[in-house]
Amino acid sequence: MAKVVEVGPFSRGESVGSLTDNLKELSEQDAVRLAEHLGDLPLVLTKALRWFTPGVTVDGFLRRAKTHAHAMFEGGQPGGPYASLLGELRRLAGYVPQADRLSPVDVLGALALMDGAPFPVSLLDVQPLRLTWRSALNDLPPNSRIPLYGLGTVLEDLERRGIVHLVDGEARLVWPTCQLVRLALSSAELERAARLAEMILLGTVPRSKGVAQWKYWPSWQASAGALQVIDPRFLRTSPGRYALLASCDFLLGQGRAAEARDRLLALRSAWRRTRNVPLDIRVRAYDLLTQASYQLGDDAARRYGATAFRVRRTGQDRLPLDAITIAGAAHWALAASRVDWLAELRQLAVDLPDQRLALRIASFAMLLSEQSSHDPCLADSIREIVRAQSDILGPEHPHTLFTMDLLARAYQSAGRAEEALEQFARTLELRARTLGPGHTDTRATADALYRQRRDLGREASGDRLH
Repeated sequence: MAKVVEVGPFSRGESVGSLTDNLKELSEQDAVRLAEHLGDLPLVLTKALRWFTPGVTVDGFLRRAKTHAHAMFEGGQPGGPYASLLGELRRLAGYVPQADRLSPVDVLGALALMDGAPFPVSLLDVQPLRLTWRSALNDLPPNSRIPLYGLGTVLEDLERRGIVHLVDGEARLVWPTCQLVRLALSSAELERAARLAEMILLGTVPRSKGVAQWKYWPSWQASAGALQVIDPRFLRTSPGRYALLASCDFLLGQGRAAEARDRLLALRSAWRRTRNVPLDIRVRAYDLLTQASYQLGDDAARRYGATAFRVRRTGQDRLPLDAITIAGAAHWALAASRVDWLAELRQLAVDLPDQRLALRIASFAMLLSEQSSHDPCLADSIREIVRAQSDILGPEHPHTLFTMDLLARAYQSAGRAEEALEQFARTLELRARTLGPGHTDTRATADALYRQRRDLGREASGDRLH
């Protein structure tokens, strides 16, 4: 048998040169994306060239490679070069079967199931700014947890061997290594890897019932990527499934409604084929689909919201009308422009101990009122909601900013141009700082401020001309 010959990865320049020399239609920018995804590995790049047929975009190729990774990496040849790479990975990992302690293969398998998304190791040791922060891992019975002590040591050892990359407190495998490791796992090893992946992901996110609370967003910011790409069949506990839903809620808060909807549809499809998924989790997926569809202007928002609300009100296993359900129904009522439904839902929300949702629904009702009339007194009512939300949520909370933007538009509709200009400017400043300049809400406010300044400029010119 031939010995394994070590072949290091290309430099990024060598990878890009190899791709552009062989694929003349490939731009340098796309070549960089492709090389990064494939880890600059010569053997994998060579294989990719055979799959990159004319007319295929990089995105199309990556989707195809993900779907048919087994064909790309196995090559259909038992004992071929990819089998040698699998054997070398096992040798480098120093695999020794262990029942009670973490093995390198357990850790490699867990990272591989995240499909190359970075895992925030640092969050396992440093809680994000809140003394009350408790991870979702605490909601699992102690006897069902895998002890995570020693995880950092294993990751550092794997980094020294060139398999895992540790950068800024995050661990990741390049995508080809993920595929090779997954191909190498036996069914028993895959089972342990799935359990470990769930444990370490739950250790990085706070307790959640499907909502990524604003005060814990630094944690969701770091963990959402891994939660978005992991196959839902690998997270089997209720806390794990709630974490998957909360990562979608985080995307909605970031203005990434299309990504959230695609992921929620995938979760719904996977859970339809999975036994023992609690009804509450399935219905919460509909609640979030309602919000995502509403943000996208999709009429399906009404259907999703009506389904969730009907199941909770009239289903055989009646579920409580909690804050998440009422919020989902409020988006359904907003999509249907039903002020009467919002009034009923607000009354339900008023009976909850936390009044934040009641204020949110009041904002929705004001939005419909602002769209249907130009009552000059409407702005005063909206301003009172802004004050209450600022006191309870803080002036930079996304819900407060939503109502602040609505107040500016009410000023605009009432002909109070200078007040509208000032309010748009203040809202834009806070949204850019809190949500980021690229957020859809930030851009919408920036556009409104630009138009308001332009219109005021026209009025001033008209006065000078006369």
